Amino acid sequence: MLDNNIWSYLGDERAGKQFKTLARSLGHQVVTAPSVLLEVLQHPRSDIRAAIIEAIMTATDERLRSEADQEGAEVISEVRRLHPEWMRAMPDTGREATWRTYWTKRFWREAMEHHDRLRETEPAQRTARTARFLVENQKEQRERWRKAGFDLSDLSRIKLSPSEDTTAEQQTGWAPGEWIAAWRPYCQEVYWSAFVRGRRSLFTHEEATYADWIGARVDLGAMCASREAFNRFWLYEVERASLPRNWLRWAADTVQMDMKVTGGNPLDVQHASYLPDCDGFLTADKNFVRVLDRIAEQAPVPVGRAHRVEPAGHNGIVEAIEATLRTL
Repeated sequence: MLDNNIWSYLGDERAGKQFKTLARSLGHQVVTAPSVLLEVLQHPRSDIRAAIIEAIMTATDERLRSEADQEGAEVISEVRRLHPEWMRAMPDTGREATWRTYWTKRFWREAMEHHDRLRETEPAQRTARTARFLVENQKEQRERWRKAGFDLSDLSRIKLSPSEDTTAEQQTGWAPGEWIAAWRPYCQEVYWSAFVRGRRSLFTHEEATYADWIGARVDLGAMCASREAFNRFWLYEVERASLPRNWLRWAADTVQMDMKVTGGNPLDVQHASYLPDCDGFLTADKNFVRVLDRIAEQAPVPVGRAHRVEPAGHNGIVEAIEATLRTL
């Protein structure tokens, strides 16, 4: 899997076909996530955007399902295991298939043929809005964690207990004074917020991606009927090994706070969710390599390792990629 910065080099040099030939000659398959393409759509120049998309479309062997689809599938599996009474009697497999077809086929075709128009659609605009919000939130969280003296090198030791900032609803079901692995309340709030938005999105037009994917098979009304039961599901019942992509999202977001917060951080968090889908992740960003290295060493499942591609000193990006691939 290639980071957006590597695809950008390939687009600049119009080297998609050359890279594809190299990858196949070395026995590699190239997978690309929708999050990478959404990041490309943020580029302000149409001509450069078109060149990068052409490189991606030329060299990609497999288009991955969206992270919301795959992260949601993990949640559905845990609901089925722990609370079958929350499952819908009649899953909406038709809607699910429509969304999956869009993100693995139609979205890519639209990006190739109408990327200027696609850039103005709600998914692309939402990506930009969410990125801006999450950067500011991460900066604030970083300061709080630093003041609290958190050591972010060992993710297993990062635990939380209710504080003065924790609402009564968030504390419901939380044993008094108990410290819980930080990824649990993180997921608890991500999904409670997503499901509440999902239930009112018909009227407010708020983003409801997770609610859509999970709600196709889970009765969100039943799942959210008791805040205490919902909280306990996340705080005590789910297993880390059963939610690797959700854990990876939290881990990337957390480790990034040990480094400089940049505008690309939210999209890098999305990319991290796809590490189980690849054997190697190529990027030109040395800090992102540091983030992914720390995550990979502690992940609950085997994940692709990050490798830095250094274009300097090579005759073009494809030669630089080849030098990196031959070290794997």
